[in-house]
Amino acid sequence: MSIETYISNLKAKPVGVRKQIAFWSSFGITLVILMFWVASVTGVTGSATTAVAQAVDKAGSPAQSLVASVGSLFGDIKDLFFAPKKITFSTVEVRPGN
Repeated sequence: MSIETYISNLKAKPVGVRKQIAFWSSFGITLVILMFWVASVTGVTGSATTAVAQAVDKAGSPAQSLVASVGSLFGDIKDLFFAPKKITFSTVEVRPGN
């Protein structure tokens, strides 16, 4: 089925069905963009970069690499929302100003 045939079939459907298809299509595209954005944000940190490098080293084919990176993405998203990183300082040095 070509895209022209699909669009002509879509034009024949009721308005409610067309709105549902438009909503879910835009939702899916937005979700894909969000996943790429989150992956790029988590790739900035050093630990995420080494995790991705290790996953690529372990993967033998492009399909295995894709599966490994998606798994890593879900782990990063889980850590982002449910396990915030805690920063602790062991020593504090106070110096008088000029």
